[in-house]
Amino acid sequence: MDRDWARLGAALKAAREDLGLEQQQVAEQIGVKRGALRNIEIGDFSRVTPTVRTYARIVGWTEASIDTVLSGGDPTKVAAPSEESATVVTGTPEELPLRIQAALAADGPVLDTAVISLFGAEGADDDVQMVVVVKGRSTATPEQIHKALLQWERTEAQIRRSGSQ
Repeated sequence: MDRDWARLGAALKAAREDLGLEQQQVAEQIGVKRGALRNIEIGDFSRVTPTVRTYARIVGWTEASIDTVLSGGDPTKVAAPSEESATVVTGTPEELPLRIQAALAADGPVLDTAVISLFGAEGADDDVQMVVVVKGRSTATPEQIHKALLQWERTEAQIRRSGSQ
């Protein structure tokens, strides 16, 4: 099946507009020029890059949504935690180590989050999970944030690969 790059670009643009975001805002968040974002939105690209992945995260899509849209389906929004699921959490931020509390409280945008299953004995992959919060510094430039996101994507891929071995 052919991958429909123009369809993906149009879907990203529609999601951006639904959120009331301007092209320039998203371009700055990602760390690219507005023209690069325009090229994505008109389908003038032929591979999924870190920029496209970041764009999808900004508009609230799940990780699998890019491939789904390229194949003709509809994107899935990341589910917002419900009040019910929030009460299931057994730890509170106050119970986290002080260095983690300080890092979470520091000024700067949250760039990404991930929940990664750590594979336990006998392939029981849901026994333990790792929660990662990727934060930027409030003084970081868009280029520095973009570079950090690229590094995080490589690191996340390595972690996920090592857990599946």
